[in-house]
Amino acid sequence: MLSWATIFIISILSIITYACEPECRHAITQTLADRYVPALESTIQRLHDALGSNLYYVSIPEQLVAVVPETELRDTIVSIVDNSITNVTEENSGANLEAALYVTLFAGDQPFKGDCNSPPRLTRKKPPPGESWTREECQKMDYICGNPPSICHFLDDIKQRIVESLKVRLKEQARYGSGILFKNLAPKMKESVRSKITVYGAGSLLKDPGVAAYINTLATNTLRTVDTWANTEVAELCSDGTCDGWDEEVIPEILKWP
Repeated sequence: MLSWATIFIISILSIITYACEPECRHAITQTLADRYVPALESTIQRLHDALGSNLYYVSIPEQLVAVVPETELRDTIVSIVDNSITNVTEENSGANLEAALYVTLFAGDQPFKGDCNSPPRLTRKKPPPGESWTREECQKMDYICGNPPSICHFLDDIKQRIVESLKVRLKEQARYGSGILFKNLAPKMKESVRSKITVYGAGSLLKDPGVAAYINTLATNTLRTVDTWANTEVAELCSDGTCDGWDEEVIPEILKWP
């Protein structure tokens, strides 16, 4: 015969609400991350366009064009820009984006982790297999903790967190000296153009003031373009409504996890 203490413990365990497990957390994070990819790609594409406008048409000194075909110099610039944009796009999509947003949701300030029973808001620990949490449970779970109804309840807050974290992330990637955009653009552009000049046996031109000024202009325009982008396009990320309108798509995806 079970003791009263055992019966009490069993009764308590039967109503304890379980937290979202790692698989659940990563799945929900990926669902949310996917919604921001179009806005990120659009913002990064505008950087690509701006770089093209500010670099491709920089005047090339006559003494350089006389030795190195103009098309090769311009193709070198295009290649550096394209590769850099591809790299930063990859950093802000797929598993890389999910990993960054996972930290925002589950490891940063006010993470969606921990006890969902103090105080209790729900009457069951998790839905039966094949069923989801309900919208009513989403509404009731009105404090931050580790279960899907709490994540659902604070979806608007989560969306704001994500946008702010993405702005910080992009600005860090554009940071002078340390960001991947800086590392992949200005230094590599100078190096590639100098290498192209050397390949054509015109290394002496690297000491030419006009050629040196051309190379420096490429680097300066690159840095200025990236900085302007970070302070305008990135600062306005999602301000045009491109990151809204999908709540009804993701809420069922959140609530389906036990």
